[in-house]
Amino acid sequence: MKKGVVSWMMVGILTVSLAGCAGSPEKSVVQEKNMDKMLEQAESKENSRTYEQVKEELEKKQETYKKKINNKKLKVTVDVDAKVEVPEVQKLSVYRVSAKKISQGFLDKARKSLTPDVALYQGEKKKSRTKAVVAQEIKSTEKWLADAKKSGDKTLEEEYAEELAELKKEYKEVPAQVSLTDYPSDNKIQSIKKLYDGSPKDTFYSWLHELHGNGDVFYGASDGKDGIYRELFAQNSANYGNCLRYHCSRTDGSPTYIYAAAVGSDIPFTASKKQGEEPDFGKSGVESDKGKAFVAKAVGNEPLTLSEAEAEKKVNTLMKDLGLGDYQCYEKGLCSQLVGELKREGDDKYRDVYQFRFLRKLDNVFVNNLNGFKLDEKWQGTDYVKKMWENETVVVTVNDSGITDFFYLSPLSIDKTMVEKSQIKSFAEIRDTFEKMVVIENASKDGGSDAKVSIKVTDVSLMYTRISEKDSFDTGLIVPVWNFTGTVTDESGQEKTGAVLSINAIDGSVINQTLGY
Repeated sequence: MKKGVVSWMMVGILTVSLAGCAGSPEKSVVQEKNMDKMLEQAESKENSRTYEQVKEELEKKQETYKKKINNKKLKVTVDVDAKVEVPEVQKLSVYRVSAKKISQGFLDKARKSLTPDVALYQGEKKKSRTKAVVAQEIKSTEKWLADAKKSGDKTLEEEYAEELAELKKEYKEVPAQVSLTDYPSDNKIQSIKKLYDGSPKDTFYSWLHELHGNGDVFYGASDGKDGIYRELFAQNSANYGNCLRYHCSRTDGSPTYIYAAAVGSDIPFTASKKQGEEPDFGKSGVESDKGKAFVAKAVGNEPLTLSEAEAEKKVNTLMKDLGLGDYQCYEKGLCSQLVGELKREGDDKYRDVYQFRFLRKLDNVFVNNLNGFKLDEKWQGTDYVKKMWENETVVVTVNDSGITDFFYLSPLSIDKTMVEKSQIKSFAEIRDTFEKMVVIENASKDGGSDAKVSIKVTDVSLMYTRISEKDSFDTGLIVPVWNFTGTVTDESGQEKTGAVLSINAIDGSVINQTLGY
């Protein structure tokens, strides 16, 4: 693999944060994970209740769930103090869904709304390898080769010698410089195979072809002559998912997450904050290469003076223009966001933005897959195959410049209503399953006597989620689930806030978000 392709591969890896696999549930729960049987239960009148009955039972009891669990053997303590909330609807259903591709029509709408009257060029040319870039790599490799010779490390010496020879060969082939405006975009989603076959030596197309095979892509960028640098990217990939991403900034430099292979579930490198406080990017997973606290400075040319209500109005207009009326705002707030390329060397810049997350609503119920995503990785002969199906979401950021980011991630096609009025288990049954499984799923993996896991559950709600069919990667069902949320503190003292456990409301099975069912 050529060095240029390796660098593009690293871009794809940068933004992937894999959810840890859940612990193995007991057999009684696992054996219920059968799609056909679950659909039978959804329609069966035996040992189940309609949603209206479950809601009525909870309303009579004014259900507040309180429970303390201390499992000394598995070293898990659980403190539950939560109101049980259900949606104000008459029924819950089951839908068959599939991964939806980004169409040319939607790309045209997005371009019209996000980059009106702005010329776009072939975005990958911003990262073209030039003689200056390769010359710097030659200089570094020559130093590493000299060090390897001094140390007597023959293996490293051979590797650096081979790499140096390839770089010198590449230096003769690459251009002295590349002007973005020499490469106007046709603004069309194109076959990756066709792009690769037309330019097999192009490192960007080689990277795309290796990851996405027969997928489709569009990548456009403006020249920034008006002081704003815009990038628009769309991807359809059977391996890494479908998405459309837009980013603009007054700071030049392509954020790696715009063209990253993995779809992701959010805009990376953002940190929630309150008015007047400094952002803590460490909490959002951005670490310094030097082991010190990550430090960034506020940019001076991207102010945020508009109110959250004004920002939300802009976002709602955009969602309407794009025809995304099936999505509603799930959460919103003030964030700080790193801009430009991530350097981690003390000269990074951030801007303040309002961030809005939208989720799909079906039957006026949120479809929430924010707990995780489906992942399948294995060897097929000599090939390593990795496939991901992320959760569906729309994330938008806004500052005084207007819409600064728009992410349309893993859209779903609602293909068929499988069960119009689904039967579901009572909360009492689900509660028993939760108390049994929350300990097993979060059991301490550290054998030390002081190791323990503590869990606080603050919310319990009934919502929709997507589960995947076991033998089909990109099709699945939307089903009602009981979602238990709060904070898990692991053996090392690390806190994770969000979903603690999700239980299928139809058959009572625990949803493993990484497996997708």
